[in-house]
Amino acid sequence: MRVLFASPMPPQPQAPGAIPLVLHAQLAGLKGTHQITLVTVAGPDPAEWVALDQLRTEGIDVQAVKRAEPQGRARWQRRWRFATTWLGGFYPWRTIWFWEPEIQRILDRLLAENRFDLVQIEDNAMGIYRFHTQLPTLFTEHEVRRPRPVDWQRWSQPNVIRWGLREADWQRWPRYQRSVWRQFDRIQTFTPRDAESVRALMPELSDRVRVNPFGVDVPSAADPALEERDTLIFVGNYTHPPNVDAALWLGHEIMPRLRAARPGVRLLLVGIYPPLAVQALACEDIVVTGPVPQIEPWLARAAVVVAPARIGGGQRMKVLYAMASGKAVVTTSRGIDGLAFDGQHLPVVVADDVESMVEATKALLASPDARRDLGRQARTSVMEHYSVAAYARRLEAAYRELVNG
Repeated sequence: MRVLFASPMPPQPQAPGAIPLVLHAQLAGLKGTHQITLVTVAGPDPAEWVALDQLRTEGIDVQAVKRAEPQGRARWQRRWRFATTWLGGFYPWRTIWFWEPEIQRILDRLLAENRFDLVQIEDNAMGIYRFHTQLPTLFTEHEVRRPRPVDWQRWSQPNVIRWGLREADWQRWPRYQRSVWRQFDRIQTFTPRDAESVRALMPELSDRVRVNPFGVDVPSAADPALEERDTLIFVGNYTHPPNVDAALWLGHEIMPRLRAARPGVRLLLVGIYPPLAVQALACEDIVVTGPVPQIEPWLARAAVVVAPARIGGGQRMKVLYAMASGKAVVTTSRGIDGLAFDGQHLPVVVADDVESMVEATKALLASPDARRDLGRQARTSVMEHYSVAAYARRLEAAYRELVNG
């Protein structure tokens, strides 16, 4: 098929966040049998510009706007545009960040040419654009933002203005998401939980919703010889609040218990943009790395991967990628959303409170054979159900359903 594929950022095989990795897995599985035209925004990170060139060499028609960090007057003009758009009272901040007028012009031109069989839109940040077409449309919702009460417990924080802006921004998501979802013929989520949230927010669209867990480009298996004794790792993009919550839970509640139970334990908090609260966790046995060139060497050092996700939606790339690398994972029920395929037993350890998290992690640290056997099972499961090829097969089934319908 000829697919117009729109995303807020370029697909990348190595990236600090989950979305570029998910996008790369999709295109890797589709490009061999389908003609893909990618519309995206790249930059100001130069790695995103490099990714565009690589995609072109792989035979993908790339239509992109390359952004550089503005200087001087241009920076203030951009800030003014962002601020006035947000104050207009409808769009959440994240969607405004990805708005580029030239992208809308590219979309209008490509859709007017009418040379595609299907349009696929990735992530709710792209909902700020309009897709004027009669073609079948598939929208992938990476994470549903659920309505919640105002978090009054934090109103007394030192920066009360930032708290107020954050809360006001969150209250925009339900209305915005409804306006986005109703535009599309099919709404794809990664987890049953997110699918139920879409149906709860818009019951009239229930028959458009499908669940399709994403896949990963399976990396080489981590070498057990590189493990460092009693070393744990948590990986996350700390612009994402659930990752901040998980890191703080690890640092403040789980690690003190682990220190007492297993002296010498060490925690690596790996990922971009750790806020001050996460940076403050750094001490003799907690390392906060900030951005790293590649995740694999850090995963290889870890005896156990911990992913204590308590909030947020979507599917957890950190869990799936660690499993694909053949690592033993301790996570929560929220951390395995979307990963239990056809009711199978998932080869990870699930723990939803501090005590069970500590006991599970301690047991795996004490038994190299147990954690390596669990890691082998995890890698086998990913290769069967969550590989690039498996994900592509599920996407192609969705395409056929849309086009034939």
